[in-house]
Amino acid sequence: MPEMAKRRSLQVLAAFLAVLVPSSCAERFDSSPAAAGEVRTLRHQGVERRYYLQNGEAGVAAPAPLVVSLHGYRSREKALAEREDLGRIGWDALGRVAGRERFIVAYPHAWLGKWNLFDGLDNTTFEDGRKADDIGFIFAVVSHLVEEGLADPERVYLTGFSDGAIMSYRLLCTAGMPFAAAASGAGTMFEGHRDSCAAEAPVPIMVIAGTFDAVLPYDGWIFPMGRELSIPETMEHFRRLNGCTGQEGALRYDRDGWDDSRVLEMRWTGCTVEGAVKLLKVKGGGHNWPSYEPLSSEWRKWAGAHNRDIESAEEIWKFVRRFRKKG
Repeated sequence: MPEMAKRRSLQVLAAFLAVLVPSSCAERFDSSPAAAGEVRTLRHQGVERRYYLQNGEAGVAAPAPLVVSLHGYRSREKALAEREDLGRIGWDALGRVAGRERFIVAYPHAWLGKWNLFDGLDNTTFEDGRKADDIGFIFAVVSHLVEEGLADPERVYLTGFSDGAIMSYRLLCTAGMPFAAAASGAGTMFEGHRDSCAAEAPVPIMVIAGTFDAVLPYDGWIFPMGRELSIPETMEHFRRLNGCTGQEGALRYDRDGWDDSRVLEMRWTGCTVEGAVKLLKVKGGGHNWPSYEPLSSEWRKWAGAHNRDIESAEEIWKFVRRFRKKG
């Protein structure tokens, strides 16, 4: 082979491999252990409530950023079992990012597995018939960590998955909420929460949502407890709240061409705080967090296609860390 042709062939091969192989370690699945955690309790409404605290040592020398992460729905049986091993509600990918980036993660545990999203939910009632005040409980977790000197009150963030995402919207629409920014996944806002929203703008938010989500559909649904808004309706609410006037978007790199999905990043511009509203629309994605970490075939069968082009935990931290809440 002539030398020039040989060099050309090597250049083509190098370019081909560059497309196939991720360009940095951040684009590969990180299997390192998550940051260590501990089970904590606090009394709220006279009842002992639990939360799992991960990487608390990050705030020992000086107050650190805090991410509050809300889990999805649990059956009563699973929730009771988790009380004996609360570390099971931790999110390993987020814990690894926390250890590297030196922030704390708090995972509040819903009473009997269900967040108090609406009146009348069976799993949110104590034995004496009183309703669980999950808003107050979650705010109390934040307050305790701030008062303890572990969490920086200007850098408290919120994330939630599925029912945890719905709960996150309710929290963001509560007057006096402590969060500087939020990122939710696989869940949309309910009409009643939007209509009664008492949020104090700005409220920076990123949403990660799959268009083929059959559990909490991207296009919305009417449930017995009320109408679930579509993702576009949810984003429009936060666009208006944050005063955004424009929009731009681009497809993310197709890291895994075999996962039957692509990520479209949509950013709103002209917001009161620049970059305050973002949607990662997972075209073809199901009811899960996009992640480099593979899901079991059993989970994929139930939740739908799993996108592996982005790592949600990384995206969440990259988004929220830019914002601070001023008093």
